[in-house]
Amino acid sequence: QMLRLHLPDPPVDSEEENEEEAAEGAAAQSSHSSIPMDAEHVELVKRTMASVKLPTLGIPAWASQISEEQWKDVVQRTLQARQS
Repeated sequence: QMLRLHLPDPPVDSEEENEEEAAEGAAAQSSHSSIPMDAEHVELVKRTMASVKLPTLGIPAWASQISEEQWKDVVQRTLQARQS
């Protein structure tokens, strides 16, 4: 609100949906085998991800006008307000 941003309200989940999602997540974790990630694979993933560039056309104008610290402050205050 400080930067005239509209942040949508968080989705309202029912307890039943949360229980179903938790059960599905647990089943997915137990049914999929883990990918071994030794140090060499970790470095390969890091190098690959470091070269990924997101298109700048998708960045709203206001996002280029505030610092990372200002944005973190807005997010933190919004989360605190929703918890109250």
